[in-house]
Amino acid sequence: MLGESIFVLGERGFHLLFDAATISAAFGEDPGALRAAVIAHRSELESVLGEILGVDDTGAARCLIAALPPELRHVLVHLYFEILEARVQRRGGARH
Repeated sequence: MLGESIFVLGERGFHLLFDAATISAAFGEDPGALRAAVIAHRSELESVLGEILGVDDTGAARCLIAALPPELRHVLVHLYFEILEARVQRRGGARH
């Protein structure tokens, strides 16, 4: 299962699930459009999150993410970084 290891590496600045272009594009998205994507595709997002956390290698997880429409990939980027930020703040570390 990737879950914990992805976040541990992410806290160190290694973001294995997303390439730099995807991260950049996600942070350029309109927040309202991202909220609309979450509302419209909630069950699909929940399903893919379960699949991502259930696989054992980052390559398979990246393939699952790459198969999603861009707006859903961007939602996952934001979710990932929100989780990272919360983890770092709980530990009293600097924001990433």
